[in-house]
Amino acid sequence: MANETLETMEKEYNEKLEENYLAILKGKVRHLSADELKERIIKFLREQKICTLATCVNNIPRSTPVRYRSHGLTLYILTEGGGKVQNIRKNNAVSVSIVGEYSGFKSVTCLQLWGTAEIIDPRGGQKYEEARKEMHLEEREDLQQIKVKNIRTEMYVIKISPEKARFLSFPEGILNQTLNIR
Repeated sequence: MANETLETMEKEYNEKLEENYLAILKGKVRHLSADELKERIIKFLREQKICTLATCVNNIPRSTPVRYRSHGLTLYILTEGGGKVQNIRKNNAVSVSIVGEYSGFKSVTCLQLWGTAEIIDPRGGQKYEEARKEMHLEEREDLQQIKVKNIRTEMYVIKISPEKARFLSFPEGILNQTLNIR
């Protein structure tokens, strides 16, 4: 019942958003196919670097801005640990939000992802090495400045496998289109 109510609320909100977009911004709405939307989301993920990772345990939410790398729709986050890792170990349901560069209301481009997170321990052997490889750490300019080889090996990798995504891009006329991944 709660999911049906949420879906109804989202549908009503999206309809109002489209009305306002057409009336106020005088834009043309684009409805992408699932494949087009998936490719647009993958492109957006590659273009950005920072996301906000939301976790929740015992009804206490935690929101943490983190740097990520993506491979397709999957996100990888390198972290020393802390509250986000502890939360994920207790509840692996997560949400991620990413916002593009903002230069005014008409520039808004953003993505919300919902999915499951997996903590990959630095002692995880081949699985850990594969996750670190997917992150292409040697390409990160910020890490090059501190010599990527000096990154502590005891850092965890958070792997986020999305189940649902919602994308909005006012400049392109894409209004809260949803992609169900699983």
